[in-house]
Amino acid sequence: MMRTTTNSEITKGIVLKTMPYKENDQLVTLYTYEFGKLTIRARGSRKLTSKNAPALMSITEGEYEIALKNGLSTLIRATAIQYYQNIKKTIEAEIVADYLLEYFYRYESENSPSLEHYQFLEGILEALEIGYDYRIIYAYINCFIMKENGVELMTDGCVVCGNHHVDGFSIENGGFVCHEHYHLHDLRLPKDQLQAIRYLYKCPISRLHELHLEDIKPIQKIFEYYVDEFCGVNLRSRKFVKSIL
Repeated sequence: MMRTTTNSEITKGIVLKTMPYKENDQLVTLYTYEFGKLTIRARGSRKLTSKNAPALMSITEGEYEIALKNGLSTLIRATAIQYYQNIKKTIEAEIVADYLLEYFYRYESENSPSLEHYQFLEGILEALEIGYDYRIIYAYINCFIMKENGVELMTDGCVVCGNHHVDGFSIENGGFVCHEHYHLHDLRLPKDQLQAIRYLYKCPISRLHELHLEDIKPIQKIFEYYVDEFCGVNLRSRKFVKSIL
């Protein structure tokens, strides 16, 4: 539960979305380290003279001093920590970043902090900033969405018998299948793509740069299917992602 106080609280946060509010203000939705997703009123932040404005741009991490209230909390001061300039200069990276920010904005609960979620969001933005393959990052984000919505794939062996020698992927059964349990409606994938599915599902963000794959489209289609059919997630930014893949 969010603390409420007559004093201010300082927290790190990442800007998910901004909206104009009244003549010179903005409503800014942050995902914060201390309080999770939080929408605040930033008074005067649309003025050209606003000192807080640079730290309130989308895809920006900052330190925010906030007067917390049960209703709409108010920003006191904002200082940028990371502008993610490389993301903003690369259209593909920016589109993938927007995809993740939209998910956090629309599907994360208000005032429910999660250190794991903050670190994931921060880690993905940092990976895009330093130039990780945006196609792999997009697939990794969809893995995160699947797990958060209870979709667990069997990637340790055949989903039917546990055999570690696998030849394909069963959409219906949600995992790898061996030669004996492979059916015509299953997907027969080359070894490097099967390994990549497992890698994306298991590895930490810090090791994503170790994955190199020429053709990731079959994997993206698998993950997109589960996000669409089983997660109840519908992101408007998906159409922009489709334009760059």
